[in-house]
Amino acid sequence: MKRYLLLAFILAGFITGLSGQDRIITLNHDTIVCRIQKVTRSDIHFDVSTQGVTTTGRIPLAGILSYTVSSPEGSVPVDEVVKTRSAGGLRIGLNGGMGYIISSSKEAEEAMVSLGMTEEKASLYYNDLKTGWYGSADATWMINQKYGAGLRYKFFNTTAATEGYFDPGDGFNLYYSTYRENIFVNYAGVSIFYQEPIGKKGIWSLNSNFSLGMAFYRNEFEVFYGNYLVTGNTLGLDGSLGLEYRITPGISAGAELSGFTGTIRKFKITDGEINETMELETDDYENLSRVEVSLGIRFYLWSR
Repeated sequence: MKRYLLLAFILAGFITGLSGQDRIITLNHDTIVCRIQKVTRSDIHFDVSTQGVTTTGRIPLAGILSYTVSSPEGSVPVDEVVKTRSAGGLRIGLNGGMGYIISSSKEAEEAMVSLGMTEEKASLYYNDLKTGWYGSADATWMINQKYGAGLRYKFFNTTAATEGYFDPGDGFNLYYSTYRENIFVNYAGVSIFYQEPIGKKGIWSLNSNFSLGMAFYRNEFEVFYGNYLVTGNTLGLDGSLGLEYRITPGISAGAELSGFTGTIRKFKITDGEINETMELETDDYENLSRVEVSLGIRFYLWSR
């Protein structure tokens, strides 16, 4: 009788010990029996004891189906945990790649041919001018795990040059000279951001960004009769779609496809001495629309 009573006490103590343990269930339906120490906005920190040896572990919330703590609340789904966590966290994104101007250059090529350039050289010139280097930086304050708002900056540079005989149209002179453009477009605006984890482990995510702001155009222009600086500005719209791979809880690598649009209706032109403002006709508006592809890195700061 005493033996049975002792066995009952041992079993009761064993079951009580199990009931006091926390449990984490992953998306793969693996169970981790542990003691949860801390739950942050990005992951769960826990200790596991094995034969008296305690080891510390951490697992991203995106890879957890649910967890159980030794309290009356019981199992809490991850989706609910995400909703109840406090807001905050800064996301910094840096990208670099190539951009391509999608507007037509037909009329510009015809104008160059009218100055005496061959059609082949005019076509090659504007093909070069349509492709350039692109970079961007954005700072987004994450309101929650999916939505954020912030600031976005973009930079685009393209250049092209050709040389040949140019006819100024005076009926007397013919110049052999260089025709060159070096174009810079800077953009800054406010943005809204959305992010959606994909896959069971949550290390991949899709995101999108929409931005509204101002674009600033600068063209360092060289032609046979002088050097000129052409500037202008306009309202710009920017949108992007990206794919991220989470390397660590605070660092991700990503690829991005983006598009930008804006139209210059007025230019300021100077040769260093004379300044002139030129209002463009509707058919002559400068279309800055382009598409971009880039690779980059993202930093998640203060996300705990």
